[in-house]
Amino acid sequence: MSLRLNPRTSQYLYPQLDLGARTIRLIELFPGAFSELPIRCRLIEQDLSYSLPYKALSYSWKSDGASPDVDILCNSKHLCISANLHAALQRLRASQDIVRVWVDAICINQQNDSERANQVGIMRQIYQNSSEVLIWLGQSGRYDDMGDWMQGKTRVDGGGAHGTHGNPGIVQWFGDQRDVPKLKSYFSSALEQEIGSRPEERTCDIFGAFCVLHLLASGIPVNKIWHLRHVRYSARIVNGLNAIMGKAWWRRIWVVQETIVAKNPVLYYGNLCAPWRMFALAAVEYDTGRVRDKLDGIFSHLNSGQSLAHFTRVIMEVESTRRSWEKLEPMAPLTVLRKFRTRLATDPRDKVFAVLGLIRSWGKEKSGRAMKGVAPDYTVPTSQVFFQTTEALIRNTRSLAALVGALQGGIGQSLMPSWVTDWNYPPSVNEHVRVGNIQLYDAAKYLSGSVTVHGQSILETPGSLIDRVDYVGRVLEDGQGRNRAKFTIVEWQKSLPGLSRGITREYIGGGSLYAAFWRTLCSDLEFAQYADGAAYIREFRRLPEQEIKDESYARWLIDDEQSRRRTSLVGGIWVEPTSGEIETESKKAFQYLLECASGGRRFFRTSKGYIGTGPADTNLGDSVAVLMGSRVPFILRADDGRSHKCSGQPVRVLFSERSAYQAGKGARIDEDEARYCHALHQRCHHVVGDAYVHGLMTGEIKRTNEWKVEPIYMV
Repeated sequence: MSLRLNPRTSQYLYPQLDLGARTIRLIELFPGAFSELPIRCRLIEQDLSYSLPYKALSYSWKSDGASPDVDILCNSKHLCISANLHAALQRLRASQDIVRVWVDAICINQQNDSERANQVGIMRQIYQNSSEVLIWLGQSGRYDDMGDWMQGKTRVDGGGAHGTHGNPGIVQWFGDQRDVPKLKSYFSSALEQEIGSRPEERTCDIFGAFCVLHLLASGIPVNKIWHLRHVRYSARIVNGLNAIMGKAWWRRIWVVQETIVAKNPVLYYGNLCAPWRMFALAAVEYDTGRVRDKLDGIFSHLNSGQSLAHFTRVIMEVESTRRSWEKLEPMAPLTVLRKFRTRLATDPRDKVFAVLGLIRSWGKEKSGRAMKGVAPDYTVPTSQVFFQTTEALIRNTRSLAALVGALQGGIGQSLMPSWVTDWNYPPSVNEHVRVGNIQLYDAAKYLSGSVTVHGQSILETPGSLIDRVDYVGRVLEDGQGRNRAKFTIVEWQKSLPGLSRGITREYIGGGSLYAAFWRTLCSDLEFAQYADGAAYIREFRRLPEQEIKDESYARWLIDDEQSRRRTSLVGGIWVEPTSGEIETESKKAFQYLLECASGGRRFFRTSKGYIGTGPADTNLGDSVAVLMGSRVPFILRADDGRSHKCSGQPVRVLFSERSAYQAGKGARIDEDEARYCHALHQRCHHVVGDAYVHGLMTGEIKRTNEWKVEPIYMV
């Protein structure tokens, strides 16, 4: 975000805050009619612990790139803000009363890095202490139907409840019986076909989408909502839902914390507002209904454009964390960072800083001291923030789990060491699912080892280089569909001599080569969905070790369009398929497993005959390694035979399961103590990424002659 201020205006608006106290600024919006411009406000300072009641705004600085910035008057000085923020303040302003609001772009001096860091450090408390968090999604669009055509038929505003500030133009939703008049008015008008003359193709029925979300939140299954079954209305409602979820707010990283810690978050879309709870309950009902009523293939027209499925995924991503937060459950730093990694931030450092408020603790050292975590500091370069974060995560997990997943955009694409995560680099679509399953493996079989860092570049840990890659297949691209995925899988299968001709061969890791292949595709996992009382459970489990039939893979491989689940259009109504048309659960589960385990990854074979899947950047000649402290193997790439000289570099032990560890020739160090290294480190490697290697996932390698532990240096 960027406020346009000259230095004199900045000094006038932002006298130095007491950074040693919990002092914040608030804006007081002066009353005015909706159309009255410019918006006028003043800044006041408050102690956060004893502040007057205030509301906190959660918004996206820009909703689109076309709208020009707008001036407001703040403390009688012109202040230029984004059009989206201006629209939010205009909508939230009351006609007769002062409204007290915290808005980060205005209340924080954006030109003062020390103040920014201080205020970010107390951001959680700012939103927790607010009487209400106002989530501004954005203004209505050109083709949005906001229900204005119903005005006069019934009273649609709730009058004087959350967030309206006496503004008569706001239509309130409550998620309870108070919404019944709005529902009756909408549905009776639809039945009377009073909206038939409105444009159909591009119309986004926002009001209808709010109606559907209310019904879902009330526990009505999606397949019982008539307007979603009728082709005349469903497209416009789905367009409306997509318009709501298409707003930039849903993609921003800062809004995650703002929503999770809020006592009473309320969503605004133009002149419509509804409690977050209504959206959350709607997502829960749709999510559980998909399992309860087997709806994955029903309403295929709804799934195009991500619609309800996308809505549910985005809402539940935040709501599940919000519920854990309310229960005071601990938030693992690595889990939080990964969960919201795909969110966007203007400043890459905020990909870390924005979620720090959700982390209550970074754990404790063996001595009982609190572990050093990460603190917001805008004077530190992005690369150093990511370096410090990776170090802190290794300490916190006492493992190499932080190295699992997409680290960077490829070897040589970053100035950071290859083992440091670039949190601004987008992972593959289902990576959060894949990396969430690494606890199901144990490649090093209980050996945690030790991890040390030499200076700002070398990560050292004991491990074993097992083999080299001598074949790589094409990448299984994300989201390419079953037919194109099948083409890639068949190509992978053909790389294994005799496999496609049905010849039975033994696999180096045990069992048949064919079984090893299809187990590799799904990372040796099964996906189960079942009811447990009132709850619906989805979980990944390891497949049993004994030889089992490959029915799921076989069905998936020979499937065709005629046997897939579909819906039918009868008299303008979408009807459910008959039982003979329903795709088998095992087939759907295998497709999902394949997408999660191998999507965005590459099949490979080693010179000794091991097979597996690894990062898209895996190349011929790369090494397969099992590192102590990691549950999964890694693909490493030799650093062109170069050696790295430590000329008195400080050595930090991030964790050690032994009282002392040999770090470089002649350098003996104790945990938590810094020493200096003068060694010449040869055979250093770049980290390409983690891998699934069939036959190396549960410590099997330790029982062979190939297990030879040596220091592994990663740069």
